[in-house]
Amino acid sequence: MTVAPSMTIGGVAIAPASLDEAVDDALLHAEAHDGTCLRFTNTWCIVLADRDPEYKALLNGSGENFADGRPVADAVQRRRGGRDSHVRGPSFFEEVLDRGRVAGVRHFFYGADDETLAKLATVVAERYPGAIIAGRLAPPFGTADELCAPELLARIDVASPDIVWVGLGTPKQDIVATCVAKKLGVTTAAVGAAFDFVAGTKAVAPLWMRRTKLEWLFRFASEPKRLWQRYTTGIIDWERIMWRERRRHA
Repeated sequence: MTVAPSMTIGGVAIAPASLDEAVDDALLHAEAHDGTCLRFTNTWCIVLADRDPEYKALLNGSGENFADGRPVADAVQRRRGGRDSHVRGPSFFEEVLDRGRVAGVRHFFYGADDETLAKLATVVAERYPGAIIAGRLAPPFGTADELCAPELLARIDVASPDIVWVGLGTPKQDIVATCVAKKLGVTTAAVGAAFDFVAGTKAVAPLWMRRTKLEWLFRFASEPKRLWQRYTTGIIDWERIMWRERRRHA
């Protein structure tokens, strides 16, 4: 690990790192084949962990959590004396694809659907010529346990990837990515909607919205039915968790 020891935000261990530091860390793990799971933690992850002790234990177990959501990154940044601590999952995905070309990193995409993965492979080939896609698999709909079935893991393993990218939605992707890392001894990264963003099957917030911390609003407006709970009760619960944490450290 090349980043500093984790700090706890809302009861979840977060590795304080900039995007560049996180990418350096990922490339080292991919080369080492040490079975490390990399996760990208936002406020919704922390809210779910607060509600579910098993999920919290998973996040605080093996692997590393980076600050994906802006509020989480801001909380880490305040503790780091203002040092940049935002590791946006889709940006991380593209940076590793780009910088991994030099070392010949072999990538495997697990998640989404066949159409999205086909578009993703096309975009990656155009944008990052020389990037090695060792394989891709759009799994059937199922529980996290079903998506870790031996026959599915065997299809990943036979491709001999250096890093397996998992895009299945929170919290399922964190559970599956941790399982794949443990059972196959390969580096994994749970990157949410990164497949859709890079493939172009979902719209990405304009740069000005990302810079002004309004990406959440763009996503909410784009997918209100799927994300309404995350950006309504989820925000209330996040503020409650932060209030509780501030009182504890007062």
